[in-house]
Amino acid sequence: MKYEFDLYGISAIIALVQLPILIAYLLIGRKSNTTNWLLILFFCALAFDLFHRIIIDTKIILDIPFFVGSGSISQYIYGPAIYLIILSLTRPNKKWQPLYFLHFVPFLINLFLFLSNKSSEKLSQDLNMLTQFMTDLENDPTLKFGYPINLYSYFRNILFFTLHPVIYLLISIRMLTLIGLDKRKAQASYIPWLKTMIFGFLLILVLGELAYLSVRYFEEYYWFLDSFIIWRPLYVFIILFIALVWPLSHKKLRHIGNEKLTGGFLISLQTYMDVNKSYKNPELSRYDLAKSLQISPGYLTDVLNTELGTNFKEYINGYRVKEVKNLIKKGKLKDLTIDAIGNEAGFSSRSTFFRVFKDVEGITPLSYANRLLEGPKKS
Repeated sequence: MKYEFDLYGISAIIALVQLPILIAYLLIGRKSNTTNWLLILFFCALAFDLFHRIIIDTKIILDIPFFVGSGSISQYIYGPAIYLIILSLTRPNKKWQPLYFLHFVPFLINLFLFLSNKSSEKLSQDLNMLTQFMTDLENDPTLKFGYPINLYSYFRNILFFTLHPVIYLLISIRMLTLIGLDKRKAQASYIPWLKTMIFGFLLILVLGELAYLSVRYFEEYYWFLDSFIIWRPLYVFIILFIALVWPLSHKKLRHIGNEKLTGGFLISLQTYMDVNKSYKNPELSRYDLAKSLQISPGYLTDVLNTELGTNFKEYINGYRVKEVKNLIKKGKLKDLTIDAIGNEAGFSSRSTFFRVFKDVEGITPLSYANRLLEGPKKS
């Protein structure tokens, strides 16, 4: 089989090579957390999309017909991944909830249907169909996006295919807008990176639909609208560039200083909190904590925003929730009420205690305590 490589295929290959660099950067250059794993999932889906397009354009797919029909699978990863990335960054103290996996049910259903339909007979049929399609494509460039479909089928594809990531992207944009209302979170260094990631990918989806419509209904193919030819490779390059350069140039990080100094301060901050347990003071303010650490309140806010993606209240409440859990595990409920435990951990009121605990753990303090009590019995 003679493989065909053109300029556009080469650009997609370059982008495909860049993606492992970006994934390696997330694995090696950053702390392992939910956000990074979701980013890796997103970029793996993008890599698979580019791989699928490359093997079609170069006709390599004729040697590996197993991948026929796999192009739509990764489409169901993009939206949920971006939405959960923003959720994990805006609520860093909240644990991963099992219900979050429901967002990936459409992807799992499509993956199952794809894998369950790969008998030797079906693969032979796919190869014959693909060979005929490649022959037809050479004679009719308007078939670049597949054989013609009626308007009903087109809108059905829009409903079940394109709208899925678009809805998630619009919800994510709304979440970013709400973050902008919080000046402390709006200063976090990841905000511009996320905006570029979301709006860039939304543009790619829109251009892809325009390219399809121009070919299908106007019989004109415009290469500059084809997202796989230029926009997806360019998107990968821009995201990689921002990921590598932005942390070195962002004004907030310049204000804080170099990474070693910032990392040293975070260690000092954690040590101070663990030893002095100042979070137990319900009246603790960022001014009090900054004074104790001999830094300015602004510096403390910048470090929490840019390095931890959180604000002062969320940071302190995270310690308070951990304290409550430790007290419950130590059996303090035998001597104290749940409200008294919340007060001892630093919560000023029952309503705040229950709201924050449920926001972080996904269940109320009483439910958490009951779960611990029931655990040994079940075993």
